Amino acid sequence: MQQQSLENAPGLPQEVEVTKLWSGVGFRLGNMMLVTPLDHVLEILPPPPAAVVPGVKPWLKGIANVRGNLITIVDLSEYFGKPPVFQDDKSRMMIMNASGLNTGLLVNEVLGLRHFDEDLERQDLSGVDDPVLGQLTGAFLRDNVLWGVFDMKSLAESPSFRHVAA
Repeated sequence: MQQQSLENAPGLPQEVEVTKLWSGVGFRLGNMMLVTPLDHVLEILPPPPAAVVPGVKPWLKGIANVRGNLITIVDLSEYFGKPPVFQDDKSRMMIMNASGLNTGLLVNEVLGLRHFDEDLERQDLSGVDDPVLGQLTGAFLRDNVLWGVFDMKSLAESPSFRHVAA
């Protein structure tokens, strides 16, 4: 009986090398594909109606009441000097997780969670000529699509982002 048990027993598990994945929220800004770390985003929702704030830069679209919190709405595309986000069924507002700021960023589309193999990370962004480049901390290349890693926390600390008066 012991011999038969040994012959039919499953083998020991094989040692499998696990790749380390980096996860973030993917979004589209114009024709750029970007991804931001999960902890940089509090919430994603359709753009709410906003009350206009006079005397501010054109990329600040107004303020909105979201469940009792006043959220400043910034058109991220327009902030970087691009055409404003066309608000349609795909456009979204991503509320930043930044201390002291209740800010929602308008983007063209949120593409959900994206997972990347850290070994495939591409650091060389020299071929990219875009004003968004200043907020990127790297990039991932998957299926010939370059996904820039967008740093919302450095954006929140940027003096040009915090100075909204026209």
